[in-house]
Amino acid sequence: MPRHLLNRRGVTDGVTLAVLGSACFVVGVIALVYGLSLEPPAHDFTSAAPCQTANQGTDCYNQRAIGITSVGTGRFGEVDTVDFLDDGNPHEVSLGPGLRDTSVLQSGASGSAILWHGRYTSLEVAGIDFVTDDNPVVQQRLWMVAGIIGIAFAVVLWAASLVWHRMNGRNIMPAPAPDPPST
Repeated sequence: MPRHLLNRRGVTDGVTLAVLGSACFVVGVIALVYGLSLEPPAHDFTSAAPCQTANQGTDCYNQRAIGITSVGTGRFGEVDTVDFLDDGNPHEVSLGPGLRDTSVLQSGASGSAILWHGRYTSLEVAGIDFVTDDNPVVQQRLWMVAGIIGIAFAVVLWAASLVWHRMNGRNIMPAPAPDPPST
């Protein structure tokens, strides 16, 4: 909506900042609650032990030998997907966030992958660990960070709204109109 229409309706810049702060707060709380709901799978993953047999159960993970067949790059040339063979079957994973030396991810390289609950959660190639988007710990941390950032933006926007109102000599909550004199 154009600015002149907002001002005509009595909406000030300070009110706009407060409303945006409220929206950031709501989104931040939703992301934080969702991140907290991911705690059980993250805990299960971090407490899982290596499987002793191939069909042991769901409370363990398999470390699988892999051979990389190709890698995909993003817009800025960074490696973001890895195609590999696990026991002759092709798979593709998206790499999670993090700074790492991706020069070892080349076609023909070999390494290992962690398979947990049917998902590849991390790759290790040439001694370097790469987490994938299916890693429950990474998923939980990303949602928690997004929630904290949303709440922090809300606090900053609310503070800016207060400063705007103080600098422009306006109260956030205008005083009620006095009662008319009785005659």
